[in-house]
Amino acid sequence: MTLIVLFFMAIIGMLLKARYRLPSEAQQVETIGGGAVPKAIPVAQPVEVYIPEARAYKSGEYWVLPHPQLVVSRGNEADTLRIKSGDKEDVFVLYFVDALDATWTHPKRINEQSAYFGKAPTQRVLEFGSQALGYVTQILSQRPFQVFTKWGRVPESERYYAMISVELEPGKRYDLAELLVRKGLASPTGQAANSMPASMKPVEEYTRELLKALSQAKADQAGIWAHAQ
Repeated sequence: MTLIVLFFMAIIGMLLKARYRLPSEAQQVETIGGGAVPKAIPVAQPVEVYIPEARAYKSGEYWVLPHPQLVVSRGNEADTLRIKSGDKEDVFVLYFVDALDATWTHPKRINEQSAYFGKAPTQRVLEFGSQALGYVTQILSQRPFQVFTKWGRVPESERYYAMISVELEPGKRYDLAELLVRKGLASPTGQAANSMPASMKPVEEYTRELLKALSQAKADQAGIWAHAQ
């Protein structure tokens, strides 16, 4: 009789242990890539499985977003754009240029832009800032473009520096930053890059082209330069 009681107690103990395992013995099943993978506890914080190649490819030092889409956003400026690639959205700031602001969000910067563009009235800065944003929104919504980024983050923000080339004519790509300078809608005073995408000119040559575009814009009184004092 005693043996029978001990036998049943042993069975009950095994069942309880199976149901209520100690943390050091437990396992958690986490789905990764469609398959169930057992993981021992303690489980680390969830880590996003991110495959850049799904929405970008590497070219030299830059990642290229070959088929991005502009996301119309209240936070957009001509040189600061929310862009979707794959299932992700990121905000990119153009290298090399500072486009005219379209709102009074940063009064100090608007005053600085006014001073740079020959003391043009601040109201003109806002008008041409809106024009610059409208121009960029139109061409990036209607024409194919590419984004080149090193995923270098703008200080104290969730934004990334980038360069953008847009195909305004079949087979002909133009640098967005240079277009804005040439139209008198931006100054070549933004954050510079220490290297360029493989498909673009070297930094020194590119910088010279920006300065030529600036000189031409002044001579033609393009954009806000028509209101310089």
